[in-house]
Amino acid sequence: MNTKRPRDPLYPKGFEETQELKKQMSSELQKPSKKENEDELTPLKKLNHKLGVYLSPKSIEISDDEKKRKIGVIITTIIVLTLIISAYYFIIYEPSQEQLSLAKTTKLNELHDMYSGALATSPNALMLENKINDATSPEEVEVINILTTATKDWRDAHKKSINMNQDKYNRTMAVYENESKNMIMPAHEAMQIVNENDATVLSMIKFEKPNTVSVPILVSRLQAGAGLVSVGSIVDIYTNSNSTYGNETNSTSPDISGCTVLSIMRYEENGEIDSEYSKSKMHVEGNSTYPRENTKSFSSDVLEMIKGSIVNGYDEGKTFKMLEDYGVKLSNYERQINLGDLDAQYMLLIETPQDKVSYVLNNMEDIVLTIPTSEAPDWMVNEISNTYQN
Repeated sequence: MNTKRPRDPLYPKGFEETQELKKQMSSELQKPSKKENEDELTPLKKLNHKLGVYLSPKSIEISDDEKKRKIGVIITTIIVLTLIISAYYFIIYEPSQEQLSLAKTTKLNELHDMYSGALATSPNALMLENKINDATSPEEVEVINILTTATKDWRDAHKKSINMNQDKYNRTMAVYENESKNMIMPAHEAMQIVNENDATVLSMIKFEKPNTVSVPILVSRLQAGAGLVSVGSIVDIYTNSNSTYGNETNSTSPDISGCTVLSIMRYEENGEIDSEYSKSKMHVEGNSTYPRENTKSFSSDVLEMIKGSIVNGYDEGKTFKMLEDYGVKLSNYERQINLGDLDAQYMLLIETPQDKVSYVLNNMEDIVLTIPTSEAPDWMVNEISNTYQN
């Protein structure tokens, strides 16, 4: 029985035989199987693998000469590098560090000089010190401005101190620490000093409440301002070269400034008066002469007159009015006529800081009282004015 299907008229002749042949060939050819234990490398592992191949040392035998050459190159390189580093250190780095250290030391000394005493622990002082220590070059150190900041701080501190250290006469006392000098002055003058000076001066001053006492001294006319000081005069005290405090005599500033003369007495012998005025005239007529003489004399003792007036021997009011300021007037007249008793002595009572009492007493023979022109009496002002106006 023929079971073969009739040919499909839609397929070309031989189509089915071709399909059967393909199936038979595909069944006979087997696909190659994958290795079960094969490691599949990721792209990153592949890259590392390639780099390892290129960078891994090649096992190439090097000759002894080549080894020596390479060792020589290495040693030479090390020596050259050592020389370069040493030259840089000793020629450039070390000198620059020494300059930086010197600049820092100088600037720190300036800082500590200006920020001393009450301002030693000032926040600005600590800030400036840190800024100096953190500087990396001498130029950076130099541009740090200590003076301006310190001046502002000292002015603020001194103004507060002046207001807190005034006596009942509105005075304060400036103490120059490094020079052992005191200066009593009105508060407004102290404020003027603070406003006109910078930290180089202000750092050496402190203001205290005046603690003064009156000290009696017996001095010559030369020492007593030529005998021209009077009660109420403001005097400065200097010491000549024979002072026991010789280290202070080279200063151009007074040892004590702003002392007030509370009383003054001239030596008693200057109160003895024995004067005579005589004027004569001769008239001649022929052989006859007619002398004529007019004589006036006055003898007294000023101190005895005062004693007499006290016991009502004289009119006390008239006597006191006549003898008031006798010693000062006598000195002024002597100044005007350019003739006077240069051997006169004066007992003065002077207001001075308490801590300077021993100094005044121990140097009584060497101190000299001077009258500052800023506190000059009227006659001195007139003389100076007339001199420079003419």
